[in-house]
Amino acid sequence: MSDLVGKRPICSACQYPAKQCICHLITPMDGRTQVWILQDKHEAKHAKNSARLFALNYTSTHIVPFTDDQALAHCLASCRPEETLLLFPEEEATPVERLSEDKKRCIKHVILLDGTWPKAKKMRLLEPRLNAYQSVSFASPPESVYEIRKSPNATALATLEAASYFLECVEDLQFSVIRHTFADIIALQWSQQPVAHKHKQD
Repeated sequence: MSDLVGKRPICSACQYPAKQCICHLITPMDGRTQVWILQDKHEAKHAKNSARLFALNYTSTHIVPFTDDQALAHCLASCRPEETLLLFPEEEATPVERLSEDKKRCIKHVILLDGTWPKAKKMRLLEPRLNAYQSVSFASPPESVYEIRKSPNATALATLEAASYFLECVEDLQFSVIRHTFADIIALQWSQQPVAHKHKQD
């Protein structure tokens, strides 16, 4: 089933153009951890954004526009500091691989910042309420298969890859196949974008 957006039919389920529908590739999963993705306003419409793809596969995902004060307040009110981790690679961050099993069992929420690296750092600085949460990072992340966007370093992961690896570490959920499938979906969608649009998005 599809809806019309402008002159293009859009799949009402995956929200991609009907001719590029990816519903047949989606395998919904769930876990005990609620994933909250605070999203930069420019990221939501980006053709290469991966958070939306992650949300299609992990049902306990909440994408929160960073500039929506009401939605952001709801997110932070829902995330009690003792039950929440902030996934952000800052100096004082604890490697998630080194968390104790007792700590892992206490975690009910994780917060990620979705945007380009400069935008993610800006969001971190602009929202002091995030200081209430213990920050974690990755000591030995998997190699990224997401090669269509610029990264600050060789170990950087896309939002969907970071969320997937975090859940693998904390809940022992297996996301490796999904990470590769998502990368294939993103690359396929991006390859079908007009050349002029690609240049505009970079």
